[in-house]
Amino acid sequence: MEQNNKNLIPHVHMPNLNMELFTKYEVELAKVLSSDKERYWHSISVALTAVTLADTYNANKDDCLVAGLLHDYCKCMSVDEMLRLSKEHGLQLSDEDIKADGCIHGFLAAKLCKDKFGINDEVYNAIYYHTCGKPNMNALEKIIYISDFIEPLRRFRDRVSDIRRLCFTNIDLAIVKSSEASLEFLKRNNKFIHSNTIKTLEYYKEKCNVK
Repeated sequence: MEQNNKNLIPHVHMPNLNMELFTKYEVELAKVLSSDKERYWHSISVALTAVTLADTYNANKDDCLVAGLLHDYCKCMSVDEMLRLSKEHGLQLSDEDIKADGCIHGFLAAKLCKDKFGINDEVYNAIYYHTCGKPNMNALEKIIYISDFIEPLRRFRDRVSDIRRLCFTNIDLAIVKSSEASLEFLKRNNKFIHSNTIKTLEYYKEKCNVK
């Protein structure tokens, strides 16, 4: 898995990549995701994808790198463990947040990484909202949200190839398409849908004048 996945992203060219920062958080990532190599390589791929988008949308590359690497920091935890840690770290989760348990890992990852690494507020929010999104996201939040969806190791998403091309020219419309696909997936699998998922789609459809 490791060698095969490495070979899937050789074309990504990133001048000015902060290798010291990458190494710092890659080491932490390898620890917390040691039981899930696929998730580890997904996180690396999200970070690299985010950095490639940074120039297009005038975002801070270091923030893109850190948020991409850490967005799934809690992904290998069980729901019970995440709820316990949320309580221990003073993370307030609403009933809706808990019902949408596929989003909890983002909420908690933002809090734990803030406490442990002192990530800035921009990175915190990008990690926090990377799953369900929110209306009127800033450039970093948009980049992490869409990079999680279109990173090159993703193979199972419907329409992902079209969205990959679109995200470099119109990230707002790419968010519409990815949000629609996510919503369809949740409905098809009878998953609880967080209101932010719906609000994100509605906001960007209106912004892009999509009916």
